[in-house]
Amino acid sequence: MKITFIFHSSFAVELEKSILIFDYYGEGRLPDIPECKKVYFLNSHSHQDHFKREILKLKDKYPNAEYLLSRDIRFRPSERPDWVHSVKAGEQYHFGNLHVRTLRSTDMGVAFVAETEGKRIYHAGDLNWWHWDGEEKAWNNNMAANYKKEIDKLEGEYMDAAFVPLDPRLGDACFWGMKYFLEKAEAGAVFPMHCWEEYQICKSVEKQPAMSGLLKHYHGIEYPGQEWKIC
Repeated sequence: MKITFIFHSSFAVELEKSILIFDYYGEGRLPDIPECKKVYFLNSHSHQDHFKREILKLKDKYPNAEYLLSRDIRFRPSERPDWVHSVKAGEQYHFGNLHVRTLRSTDMGVAFVAETEGKRIYHAGDLNWWHWDGEEKAWNNNMAANYKKEIDKLEGEYMDAAFVPLDPRLGDACFWGMKYFLEKAEAGAVFPMHCWEEYQICKSVEKQPAMSGLLKHYHGIEYPGQEWKIC
């Protein structure tokens, strides 16, 4: 399994027969994709840092590509081609050999649990423990409860790869979502995302005493295009 960090929250996961591309919106360079591999674009929601309609034009370059888009990415029924599939939170879907479960985001859209070729991959989208200084205590408490409710659905599961937000704008709360996820689910490899190009946060989180013992399979990102080969 080869993993490529493309940009922001966008990663490509290349397997023997297929490649899954999460939250690509046109920024960053896609990895080289062999013609023989099935291509899936999975976009978690309609925010401009997670999806832009221009990526639909990539169907010309990758004729076998299919798009799995959160249903807040809207199309008129007559305008949505049959290779674009709408998904909603709390559901399960099968697309050929790809099985997808969705969780409800704490912001917009969905998080993905994608299973294919014997691998299970979690991509959070904007499902995160958003805790903002300046928000009312009740708002932050409600956010915490909603996040935990969704992540608790993954308790005890193993993910071969997991992509989890580590947003520097949250200050001291930036790692809370990752911490809770790793306390509930096991990941063979976990990658931070949504870092707004402030990649130093990927190293600083390793120094957090609260993360002790949770980051043995953690891979910090340093630059777009970075690659890892994961067994």
